[in-house]
This record gives sequence, structure tokens and C-alpha cells, in this order.
Amino acid sequence: MRRLRNLRRPFFFVLLTATLWAQSFVAKPLSDLGSGKYKGFSGGLYENGLNEIPHDHAADGRALAAQVKPIRGKFVLLAIGMSNATIEFRTFENLAAADTHVNHSTMAVINGAQGAMTACFWRFATENPVQSGCRAPRPIPNQYDRIRDELLKPAGLAEDQVEVIWLKNADPRPTVALPNSDADAYVYERELGEMARAARARYPNLKLMLISTRIYAGYAAVPLNPEPYAYEYGFSVKWAIQSQIDQLRNGKVDPIAGDLDYKKGVAPWIAWGPYLWADGTVARSDGLTWKPSEFQADGTHPNKDGAEKVAHMLLDFFSNSPYAPWFKK
Repeated sequence: MRRLRNLRRPFFFVLLTATLWAQSFVAKPLSDLGSGKYKGFSGGLYENGLNEIPHDHAADGRALAAQVKPIRGKFVLLAIGMSNATIEFRTFENLAAADTHVNHSTMAVINGAQGAMTACFWRFATENPVQSGCRAPRPIPNQYDRIRDELLKPAGLAEDQVEVIWLKNADPRPTVALPNSDADAYVYERELGEMARAARARYPNLKLMLISTRIYAGYAAVPLNPEPYAYEYGFSVKWAIQSQIDQLRNGKVDPIAGDLDYKKGVAPWIAWGPYLWADGTVARSDGLTWKPSEFQADGTHPNKDGAEKVAHMLLDFFSNSPYAPWFKK
């Protein structure tokens, strides 16, 4: 199979190969895994194999959500991340704009995600990412500067109006899977902490960061971000959130995620946004599946159908979450 991946082949063959790939990776979505184990790691989106936010963290999240208010008439819901994020959020923007139940009066929805801007490029509040170690084939500006200059300012907005972020990101070409102690899942957990702190440093009124991970990657025809990494990044998010919960409980800073104290303004309060991963055509408990026909030819990026699926999940999440009363009219 590895030799076949290196050949040039038509799209139908990519899909055939991708289907075979899907059968080689079997895992339960974190939301279905519960108290079960994946390579020794417990499931559930939150602690104790549960999908519900712990009461103490939930209470703080609701309190902060209630503080999301317009500044000079507007507050910003901002998306940051890589190519998948910008594709999906663009479709979500259109859905939200057409929904009469959405708050169009005081909420500005800004898509700050951009193709190829993987996790490394969002780790730095003010530094140039390439000069700070991110690999890129060309000069890349600081991403928060880009958002300020190319998106916020033209819309008559400023950084102090950004109060909520949806984050979806990944690292390119991961190579080390769990349970290895050097697994890319741990690298991404560290980067999540860095991204949270960088965003809070740029946006002084940022209160909430809601995080999603990759959609299914078992059809990937390129090594950009295949399985099991798209799946294992779910553990990165779970662990980063738990490290924030534990820090607020016992005062101890996690050695991987780092300081995430939202009460001292170091980072925003973080929690799961919609969890997007399902094991290909194997239906999740809520019915979610991912078909080859919902992906572009690379098997990594969603096509129109795939983007619409994520966009509807985002709209449903923000419309019904107790941490997003600010989203509705």
C-alpha cells in the first residue's frame, strides 16, 4: 500500500485506496469511548470518561460567557487555524449570516484562519513566526498582525473587541504516534497552551476559546495530517483542557500545556467546541459519519459537502451552547 501512495493516480483510485486505508485504522470517537481505553488513554471529552464539562469549570465558563458584551457597539467571534478551519468557517459564516436567530447586531464574525497556517504560526503573540522557528517557503507575517491589519481594521474593528475564539489547528506531517512519550499529541498539547497564551496577550478582552480538532483523516492520500494523528489530537485538546481545570483547582501548572490561568488573565477559559471526528463510514452514536465523497482529492481537506457538514455542526453548537448566549439574537 505504501508504494501505491507514491504513484500518480486518478481521483477514483485515490478514493479506492482511501477506502482501504480507512479499514486499517479503527478507533472509537472520544465522545463514544467513555471509560474505555485507546492505547491506555481514557476516552470522553472531559475527565472521568464523560462528555460533560465538570461543574466547577462549567460555572466559570457560564460566568465568562455572560460577560461577553459589545465594546463600542461590537464584539468579535474570531476563527483561527489552518486550511481546514478557514474552509469550514467560511461556510459557517454564510450559514450564520442567513440565520435570523443569530445576533447580527452586536456580534462580528471574522474568519482569521488561513491555509498552511498550522499550529506553529499561532504560538507567537508578536514575534515573526519564521524567525522564531516555524518552517515556511516564504516570508510569513505574524498571524495576529495579519488579522489586525487585513481583517479587523478594514471592518472598523480592533483587537480589544475580540472576546471569543474558535480554534481548529494541527501540525503538518506528524510522525510519532501515541503511546510514545515523544508523540505528536504531546507536542500539540504544548502548542495549544502556547496558542491560548498568545491569543490572550493580543486580545485583552478574550474570554472564551472553544476548540475543535480534525475531521476524519483515514482517506488521506498525502502525509499532511493522516491518521492516527487527526484522531490523537483529540487527546491533546482533552489534556490541555484538563490541565487548565486542574490548575484552577490546585494551583499547579501543567509541565506540558503550561500556565493557563484565566482568572489572572494568562489565557482564556478553554473548552471543546464541536467534536468533529468520526471513524469514516462507521456511524458515531449521534449518527455522524465521514464519506470519501465529502473530501477533496487529497482526502485531507473537506469539499463543499464536508464543509457544510462542519458548518452545520458549528451553527448547532453555538446556537445551543450554554457558553454562547451571546450568539443568539
